[in-house]
Amino acid sequence: MESFNTAFTIGGVPLAWSAILVALAVFTAFIVSAVLVRKRGAYKDLALDACIVSIPCGLLGARLFSVLSCKIALSSFFSLSTPGLNLPGALVFITIGLLIYLRVRRLPVGESFDVLLPGAFFGLAIGRWADFFLCEGLGPVAGEGVPKFFPLVTFTAQYFEDGVSVAYAVFFLDFLVCLALGIAALLLSRKWKPGKTALFTMTAYVFLAFILEWLRDGSTRGVVFGGIRFNQIVLFVMLLALIGVTLYTDFRKPGEPADVPDEPASPETDEAESAQDTEDPA
Repeated sequence: MESFNTAFTIGGVPLAWSAILVALAVFTAFIVSAVLVRKRGAYKDLALDACIVSIPCGLLGARLFSVLSCKIALSSFFSLSTPGLNLPGALVFITIGLLIYLRVRRLPVGESFDVLLPGAFFGLAIGRWADFFLCEGLGPVAGEGVPKFFPLVTFTAQYFEDGVSVAYAVFFLDFLVCLALGIAALLLSRKWKPGKTALFTMTAYVFLAFILEWLRDGSTRGVVFGGIRFNQIVLFVMLLALIGVTLYTDFRKPGEPADVPDEPASPETDEAESAQDTEDPA
């Protein structure tokens, strides 16, 4: 199985296909976001800054939630050789990190997420294929008499021992969801009011991820609580939070202040205003 995931070796060090796909996912998210930033006139460094914030926040959240779900031991938290990245945990920390960043920069939250999400979904779609090489993100083992064709059915870790065991590829369904939501986020953000597309697509993804979690093989999903898996608890809390934010923004009275300034200031604007204040003493 290790050789199946190995793309090639450099100086005796194997480079995994899964790592290549994760790197490609990050690169795709950055490129798509950078193009949208330029086309839509957003803050010019938004895409780069979002990557700088998201990568460490995502790794921290992914490892921390892997520990909380008992997928890895606390002693292995900083051990990069120990596999274990929890996607819901990464999403939680990335969202929190981006919200803090946008507040500090005084950038509009809704418009910024509208610009960043298409690239994020396309990146997630590519990243889902890392599960193919890791033999993870799978559903039940396909039984006898069931049509078995790729990509709906794919290898399991056991397949490399018995040459028979294959399972339903839940990661492929996740890939389709991410791809569809990326296209939706790209098209709808031009038609809907700022932030509405981001809330809709994020809520849709979390809801569908919660449903897909039922299909995944429970033996690889960490601790379960009375049949409810750890990831589902995290996703359910995220879903409630997103629904709450959506209801708040939809039913907020026109006279109430918005979550972000109507005319957010970028760093360039701050510098210009400071220069003007210096030239025009009161």
